[in-house]
Amino acid sequence: MHSTEVPELLAPAGSPDALIAAVSAGADAVYLGGDLYGARRNAVNFGKSEMEWALRYCHTRGVRVYVTLNILLSDAELQGAVQYAYWLYEQGVDAVIVQDVGLADILHTHIPALVLHASTQMTILSKEGLGWVHALGCSRVVLPRELTIQEISALYAGSDDRYPAPEVFVHGALCYAYSGQCLLSSLIGGRSGNRGSCAQPCRREYTLLCGAADVWGLPAPNTLTAVKKQYLLSPRDLCVYPHISEIIKSPAVSLKIEGRMKSPEYVATVVSVYRKALDEAKSGAFVPTEADILTLNAAFNREFTGGYLLDKKSGTVMGPEAPGNRGVHIGTVSSYNPRKKLAEISLNGVYSPVVGDGLSFSGNGDGFSGGTVLRKTPDIRNRKCQVHVPMHVRSGDAVYLTKSGRDALAADELIRNKGSRMVPIHLSLKMEDNVPVMNGTAFLRTGEISVTFKADFAFSLAKNRPVAAETVTDLLSRTGDTPYFIESFSSDYSGGLFAPIGEITRFRREFFGALEEAIVRSFVPGKIEFNAIPDGSVCNAARESGTTSPSHLPLHDVEISVYASDCDTVRGALEGGCRKIYFEPQGRPGDGRVWNAAETKDWLMSEISAASALCAEYGADIIWKWPRITRQHFLDAACCILPSLQKSGVRGVMVENIGALAALRGVDSAISIYGGTGLNIFNSHSAAICGRDCVSVTLSPELSLSSIQVLVSELLSDERTGTIPECIIHGSAELVVSEDCVIATAAGTCPGCRGLAGTGNWFGLKDAKGHVFPATIDRECRTHIWNSRETCMIDHLHSLLDAGIRSVAIDCRIRNGRYAHAVVRAYMSAFELLSAGTGMNDKDIQALKDEIQQIASGGITTGHFLKGVIEKEKKIFSV
Repeated sequence: MHSTEVPELLAPAGSPDALIAAVSAGADAVYLGGDLYGARRNAVNFGKSEMEWALRYCHTRGVRVYVTLNILLSDAELQGAVQYAYWLYEQGVDAVIVQDVGLADILHTHIPALVLHASTQMTILSKEGLGWVHALGCSRVVLPRELTIQEISALYAGSDDRYPAPEVFVHGALCYAYSGQCLLSSLIGGRSGNRGSCAQPCRREYTLLCGAADVWGLPAPNTLTAVKKQYLLSPRDLCVYPHISEIIKSPAVSLKIEGRMKSPEYVATVVSVYRKALDEAKSGAFVPTEADILTLNAAFNREFTGGYLLDKKSGTVMGPEAPGNRGVHIGTVSSYNPRKKLAEISLNGVYSPVVGDGLSFSGNGDGFSGGTVLRKTPDIRNRKCQVHVPMHVRSGDAVYLTKSGRDALAADELIRNKGSRMVPIHLSLKMEDNVPVMNGTAFLRTGEISVTFKADFAFSLAKNRPVAAETVTDLLSRTGDTPYFIESFSSDYSGGLFAPIGEITRFRREFFGALEEAIVRSFVPGKIEFNAIPDGSVCNAARESGTTSPSHLPLHDVEISVYASDCDTVRGALEGGCRKIYFEPQGRPGDGRVWNAAETKDWLMSEISAASALCAEYGADIIWKWPRITRQHFLDAACCILPSLQKSGVRGVMVENIGALAALRGVDSAISIYGGTGLNIFNSHSAAICGRDCVSVTLSPELSLSSIQVLVSELLSDERTGTIPECIIHGSAELVVSEDCVIATAAGTCPGCRGLAGTGNWFGLKDAKGHVFPATIDRECRTHIWNSRETCMIDHLHSLLDAGIRSVAIDCRIRNGRYAHAVVRAYMSAFELLSAGTGMNDKDIQALKDEIQQIASGGITTGHFLKGVIEKEKKIFSV
C-alpha cells in the first residue's frame, strides 16, 4: 500500500500529567515551559527536577521535547535566560522556542548547537522574514495562524532549505490578534501576553458603537448608536481534523495542538484523534468520522472553524455568541419535575448519555443556566430519558454534552496504562565463555539506539537442574514497567547450564537500565560541543566607554515626530511645528480586501505623494510607515514603488516586523529604515540587532522608565550600532491588529463595514466598565483597536530625558489635523519650558496637560512608563 510521509504531531504539556497524556496518546513531540521565561506562566509548568524528569521520560520513548522561552526579556533577565537555555542544552533538550530576537541572537552566537525555533509571536509572514530568522539561527518557525495553506505553499516554493521548516497550528484556541502584536490585556489590566500573563480580555462582551466624528476626531455627542452587543472579539476554536489529507500535502513539518492550560484528559483525547488520523493518512486510508468529530467537540469547543489556515477570511472564524465551551447539542428538555428534580430529555440522535457525562442546559440564547454530571447511565426509551438535575430547567431548554464520560474514562485508562506508546526493541543473547551478552536495538521515532551489555557472572555446568533455554528467554523477555516491547528475540543458549534465577533477573534489569541510559545519552550533547559563554558577554552594563551618559545628552537634540494617516493630520502636525512625519495611509475600509497590486500601487503613490508635497512645503521629512502586518503581496508591491516615492521626497520607511526590515534591506541598502513598536524592542540586544539596519528603533510601550534607562545605557555603550532609541509619548496606543473585520462580525455580512460606514465615520468597542476603545478598519478589512485612554507623558518629560530618550513621537493616526496641531504645540511648549529650566510642577506644564486632557479620547494615562506591566514574583535561574 502507498505510504505518505506525515508531519510531526506536536502536543501541549502544561503539567507532568498532561505530558504523560500526550506521550501516551501518540505525540511525536511535546512543547512545555519551565517556571521561567515562558508564555504560559499560569500553567503548572516544570521546575528543574520536573524538567529533568520530562526530558528523560520523553526521550526514552522517542519523543522530542521543545521548551518555550517565548517572552520578551528585559536587559536584567537576559543573562539568566541564557544560563537557563545553556542548562537545557546540557540536559539534551531538542529545541527551545524563542520570541525575543535579542535572546535568539545570543543563543545562536554562544550555543550554536542549540536548536532554535522561532515563535509565532515573531510574526513571520514573508520570505524575507523566513530568511532573516534562518540567519538568526532558527531551524523552524511557528507560522502565524492567519496565513493560509496556499500562502504557506507559495512561501516555500523552491526554497531549497533556505528557510526554517514551517510549523502550523491545527487545533485549539485562536487569538483574536496577531500573536506577539497584542497589547489589549497589557494596557487594560497590566497583564502582558508578551510576558506570558494574558488575561484574555478578547473573551469578554463588547458593544460596537457607531457615530460621527466631531471637530477633534472624537465621537460627536448624541451621535453614537449601539450596533451589536456580543462577544465580538472571541474566535471559535481551530479544528482542521477533517482536512488532514490536505494539510499533510503542505510544506508543514509539524502540526501543533494548542492547549498548555488544558487538562490531561483533553490532551489525551485530542492527541489520540489526530494520531489516528495521521496514521490513517500515512497509508492513504484517512476518512474523517462523525465519531471522532463528536469526540473532539465533547473534549472542548467554542464551535470549530478551519480558521484562516483553510482560507476562511470571514463568516466562520468568529464565535461572538458565547466565549466558552459550547459542548455538543444532544437534545431538548421535554419537562421538569421540581419536586423530584428530574428532567425528561428528548434526544436528537447525536449521542446517548452515559454515566460520567457532563450536561449543560441553555434556553432563549441566554447562555448555560447550569449543569449536572450523570451518576448513572439513564434508561433510554423512544429517544427519551430522565436525568437528575439539581437546579430548575425549563421545557424547551437545549441540552448540551460538555464532557463525555466515555472519552474521560478512555483518556484516564490511556494515561494510567501509558497508552500504546511502547518502543519496539530487537534482542539477541549470545553466550561468550558461558557469560551472557545481550545486544539490543531500540527503534525510536527519533532513530535507532543499540547497546551491548555483558553480565558480570557466568553460567556453570548444571549438577542437578539446568536452566532451560525457554526459561532464560522468558526471564529476559519480561519488560515490566519499562517503555519497551520485544519485537524479536534470538538466543544461542541451548540449555544444559545453570545460573541463579535472581542473577538472570538482575542481568535483565541492568540491561534495560543500560539501554535507557544509552537512549538518554544520545540526546545529550558531548562536552566537546560546548561553547562556554564568557562572563560579561551578554550584558554590557560594566563596559566603560567614552559614550555620553543618557542624562547628560543635550536637550536641544530632542526631536518630535508625528504619526499620521491622512493629509489633514499631516498639515496640522506641520503647522504645530513638527518636522518629521511617519505617514501610514489608511484608505477606505475594504478597498483592498480583494488584493489588486496595480490598484494598490496607484493608491499608495497618490496618497504618499500628496503627503510628501505637504512636508516639502514646511521643510519636513516624511517617512513612509508600513502597516504592522505586511504579507508577501504588500512587500512585493511596496518595494516596487519605493524608488519612485524616494524621488518624490520620501526620506525613509518605518517597519513594524523583521520581514519588512529584511525586505527593505534587500531592495536598497541606502534607504533609511526606522523600527516601529511591532519589532517588540524590549532589551538593548534586540535594539542593537534591529538597529544594525535602522536609524532609530521605537521601544516597546510595555517598558517602564527604569527599564528604558537601563536599555538606553546599554545601547549607547554598544559599538555595533548607532541606532537612536525612540518612544511614543502621546496618543492612543494601537492595542490589536486582527485579520477579522469586527464591523462585519457585528453586522453579519462582509464587507459589512461598507454599509455601516455610511452612517458615520467613527467606531468604538465599549466594555462592561464603560471604557470605549476606538476601532478602525483598514483597506484589507483588518481590525485595529486602540486604547480607551490616550498615553500622555507631558508632565514626565524630564524623566524621559533622564532615561536617555531624545527622540519622541506623538501618534495622531486616529484623530485629525486640529488635534495634531494642538498636541504638537503643547509638547513643543513643554520642551521649551524644560530647556529654559522650568520645573515639571510649574503651572504652565499643568495648564498644557489640562488642555490635552480636554481633547483626549477617554482621558489620559501614563501607560506602563511609571509602573511597567504586572509581574509575578521574579526569579533568577541558577544552576
